[in-house]
Amino acid sequence: MSGRSHDPKFDKSKRNRKVHELAACGLFVAVALIFSYVESLLPIPFPVPGMRLGFANIAVLSVLYLYGARDAFLVNLVRIVLASLLFGNVQSFFFSLAGGMASLGIMALLKRGDKFSVIGVSAVGGIVHNIAQIVIAVLVLSTPAIAYLLPVFIGLGVATGVMCGVVSRLFLRHVG
Repeated sequence: MSGRSHDPKFDKSKRNRKVHELAACGLFVAVALIFSYVESLLPIPFPVPGMRLGFANIAVLSVLYLYGARDAFLVNLVRIVLASLLFGNVQSFFFSLAGGMASLGIMALLKRGDKFSVIGVSAVGGIVHNIAQIVIAVLVLSTPAIAYLLPVFIGLGVATGVMCGVVSRLFLRHVG
């Protein structure tokens, strides 16, 4: 009898689960890209150019709750790279990367602490996303006055974070 048949690396159910996760994460990237594209078409009257609703974060937040931080990080990174290549530019890439990774980091920590609901996790993620983007804007543009927009960005981060959290919670109730 071969040693491979009892080796956990070759466990068929474990391999099938990994294939399922990979396929699901690919679908979440696709959904996030669709949301990013739709948002790029919407004429949203925000006080700051380039401000978005952040609906792509619904997919990232859902992956965080379904599959964990590692998969959410990969989905987020792939989404940011592809959305920047397809609908943005180099500058949008760096703003999205800073905001997306900072918000995912804090959301993963808050989720692990298990004291916040998915809506609370998303709201804090929205705030952190916007703070990170303001910091990048101050550094890139060498204009500290941009920081005066922080209260507006925090308010918008809460609002969009709550919206994304509500949608994610509804989705997770149906699939989780």
